[in-house]
Amino acid sequence: MYHYRALDIDHLRRLATQLFTDGHYLHADTVLEQLADLTEGDRAQIALRRAQIGMLSDRMSDVSEQLEIARDEYGLHVYFVGLEADMAIRRGDLAAAATSLRQLGRHARADHLEGFDGDWYRLKELSAGAVPVDIEYPLPLFEVTVNGVSGRFVLDTGTGDCLLDSRFARLAGVEPGPHDQASFAGGRLGHWQLARVDSLSIGGSRFEMLPAMISPLDMAFQHGFADSPVDGIVGAGLLRAAGGVDIDYRQAQFRLGSPGLTGGEPLWIAGPHYPLTPCQANGGPASSWFIDSGMSGIDLACSESAAKRHGAEALDGDIEAHGGGGALSAKAVRIRDFRHADLEYPELPAAVLPGFSLGRELGIRIGGIIGHNWLARHRVQLDYRQMRANISDDPSGV
Repeated sequence: MYHYRALDIDHLRRLATQLFTDGHYLHADTVLEQLADLTEGDRAQIALRRAQIGMLSDRMSDVSEQLEIARDEYGLHVYFVGLEADMAIRRGDLAAAATSLRQLGRHARADHLEGFDGDWYRLKELSAGAVPVDIEYPLPLFEVTVNGVSGRFVLDTGTGDCLLDSRFARLAGVEPGPHDQASFAGGRLGHWQLARVDSLSIGGSRFEMLPAMISPLDMAFQHGFADSPVDGIVGAGLLRAAGGVDIDYRQAQFRLGSPGLTGGEPLWIAGPHYPLTPCQANGGPASSWFIDSGMSGIDLACSESAAKRHGAEALDGDIEAHGGGGALSAKAVRIRDFRHADLEYPELPAAVLPGFSLGRELGIRIGGIIGHNWLARHRVQLDYRQMRANISDDPSGV
């Protein structure tokens, strides 16, 4: 029988760390599983990392199993409780989520979840029909009906629950609830009131009992939307409830529902809702990039540390990006080569966001943000059933 030496275990530890850092999460999980069988003393720490991988791959049964292994050692740790809260929210166990959130001091969010009585994101009807979008604006606009009142919304994979403009929420009879706050991807702090939407329709698809946020959106969308105010944002939470989305920017339309992908690249979910997919910059190793369809004005963006890691070339002047938190002033750089699957682009402009700390907050390495300007050249398919992403030039998809 072969006996593993400390050298072998150290090698596996380094390998697992490197695989995780480079975004090869399932390969890292396989190595960590081997390590857990070899090092009894590290099992709780390994289980915590494997629970994180389970969250990324949206395998809630794996998350639950690993958290139980880690509970005795880490059960009172803030990060552990946060994972429990995210897991419960993904599973729709709102009572358990509220309990964990109260441990974290997030009482407003806990009160909000308890107001749904365990029933939310109710999908009443899902239509395969195309939803037309108006592409004459910095972000495409489309019609959404909330409680029978029609408005013009944008689709933002960088937002979780739907976000309603304060004026529109009043027109639609959506009652504002407790105040809450969180950081946008660009680093800016957002403030809003939590709410519940009883009915929301997009094309022939209809949802009930949706969590939502209410905040004035006039400042966030003042650039390029003067003659057509934005009434709200459809976020990634609704897309996941629908099973996915197929956005064909060149045809100016999208479809809700699982695209049924059998190919494409992995789709990961970081934190409660951030969709990630592997990309490469300047020939470096693959890393996880955040697909943010709601950040306009840029192709790519990243943190200062990621720009150095990618070897991005500094340019003169600044660049302005626009997201849910409003305008963001950033340093202009150039990425010589950017790749996603078979797509390759040379000499892409990019923005360095000094306040971009999403990777640090989530405990993973984020390569950067893929913004609307790059996405808008393609067909973008996010399949939350298969956990696959396909971004292609082929209008037929995968």
